[in-house]
Amino acid sequence: MKKTSLVLDLKKAPFSAIMTIISLVFFVVIYALLTLTVVEPHYFRALIFAVPFVLYGTITLLTVKNIIKENASILSTGILIIPLAIAMLFALLYISFDCGMTSTTDVGRYERALRLSKFPDKLSEIFPNKIPENAKNISFNYNKAFGQGGHEMVLKFETDPDSVKRYIVEFSNKAKWIGKVNESEAGKYGVNDNQFRLFEYTNSGLPKDYVVYVIFSEPYKLGDWNHGKVSLVAINEQNNQVIFLAEEW
Repeated sequence: MKKTSLVLDLKKAPFSAIMTIISLVFFVVIYALLTLTVVEPHYFRALIFAVPFVLYGTITLLTVKNIIKENASILSTGILIIPLAIAMLFALLYISFDCGMTSTTDVGRYERALRLSKFPDKLSEIFPNKIPENAKNISFNYNKAFGQGGHEMVLKFETDPDSVKRYIVEFSNKAKWIGKVNESEAGKYGVNDNQFRLFEYTNSGLPKDYVVYVIFSEPYKLGDWNHGKVSLVAINEQNNQVIFLAEEW
């Protein structure tokens, strides 16, 4: 009986009811995209896409309650379609642009960034699935590719000597090149001090105590690293520090 009554009530405002349903579906899809598929979720900003649903729903309710007449309902719904569509388009473009510029240093976003980064496996496989529980002095940076910008992820932490030794054994077996960042061979594998600018090595470069293990490297073309791909691990056995780095330009 209640279902039949609801159907009959909605027949008073078919146009606004249809737009309410359409706008609800639109909101659910966009909200899911902006909260589940990006590294920095837009929980509050994405609520702006609920505005059409709220407005059309209000018109439908007022019509069903006989507060406004059906003709007024149709007219007001029709008038709102174009400005709301334009407003939602601009909001979507603005937030999408912001998502494209994603950059985060929030360590708490590490696992999410790793999962959503869409790095090729050959680049991302060096990273631990989660930050080890015994890690300390943790630093993290993720930059999503946008325009001419590079796609980068860097994780640095300090751990215990036993873990460092295990990393050395693991990456020694996987590395295509092992050496120091200042060695002449380093450039041939896409290794340079600038890759470590995100930490405290901006001016002085990567300390010479670090040994670099290049796991994967692929230049854009022979000798040209302007759009190259590199994944490496840098280990400082003296300070028990490990740096995982992947970049794709």
